[in-house]
Amino acid sequence: MRINFKKICSLVIFTFCFLAGDTYHVMARDRVQKYKLVFREEFNLPDGSQPNPKLWSRVPRAKNLWAKWNSDTTDVVFIRNGRLVCRVIPNTNPADTAMMLAGAVFTKNKFAFKYGKLEVRMRTNLQKGNFPAAWIMPQVPGSPYRYGEVDLIEYFGDEGIARQTFHSHRTAILKKSGDKTVFLTRNIERDKWHVYGLEWTPHALITFIDGETTGCYLKSNDPVKLEEGQWTFDRSFFIILNQSVGYGNWHAPDPHATYETEFDWVRIYQREKDITYY
Repeated sequence: MRINFKKICSLVIFTFCFLAGDTYHVMARDRVQKYKLVFREEFNLPDGSQPNPKLWSRVPRAKNLWAKWNSDTTDVVFIRNGRLVCRVIPNTNPADTAMMLAGAVFTKNKFAFKYGKLEVRMRTNLQKGNFPAAWIMPQVPGSPYRYGEVDLIEYFGDEGIARQTFHSHRTAILKKSGDKTVFLTRNIERDKWHVYGLEWTPHALITFIDGETTGCYLKSNDPVKLEEGQWTFDRSFFIILNQSVGYGNWHAPDPHATYETEFDWVRIYQREKDITYY
C-alpha cells in the first residue's frame, strides 16, 4: 500500500488545530455552517486592460522593501489571457530614479472582509531575486494594536519554498516570538499553477496549498499574549497582489531581467453569520 505522506502531514496539522484547547468546540461548531461565495474576481477582461477599477487600485511607491519601486505604468500591471499579470521590469525612464519598475494592486478602500475562506490561483517565475506575494492587511489599523498581516503566499528568490506567514502586533511591533507564525512548504514548483488558501475564523488561521493543510495559527488563551496583541485578526482586511524583487544582499535581482507573476483568480467564501465584506 502506497502511503501519501503529504496527506498524512496535512491531516496531522489540521487535527492539531482542531484539538488545541478550547478552540476545538468553537471550530467544530463553525465548520458545520456552509460557506457562500461572496467575492469572485476572474480577471476576464480584454488583453491589455487594467483590472476592474471598482475593485483594484495601484499600490503607491513606498520606502518599504516590497513597494520600493512600485509604478503606475501599464507595463507592470495588465490583463493577459484572462489573468492579472504583475511584473518587475528594467527602468528605462531617466526621470525616474528607481532601478526597476514594479507592479502591485490592492482592494484597499474598495473591498475588505472579515473571516471566511480566501483562495488565490497563482504562478510565478524561477529567477533569482524574485519576490512575489498574495496577502491581506487591515483596512483600518486600529489602536492599540496597529499591525496585522497574513501572507497567503510569498516566495523569496529561487528557494523553491512556499512561505505562509502571520504577523500580529505582538510579533511585528513588539518583536516577540514564541508562537509559530511561519509555515514553509518545500520543493514547490512555483512556475506551475497552485491554489493558495486561507481559512480564517474568530479563533484560528489555517493555510492550504492545493487543498492540503499546511499550517495553523491559533488565538492564544494566554491573557498576557492577548494584551500584547497576539491576535489582531478581528477586523476587516483588504487584498494585495504584487510582484516585487529583493534588494542589496537580500535576493538581489538582475536589473536587466523581467520578473512576472500571474494571478488567475481570487475567491472569497463566508458563512452567513460572518458576512461582513463591503
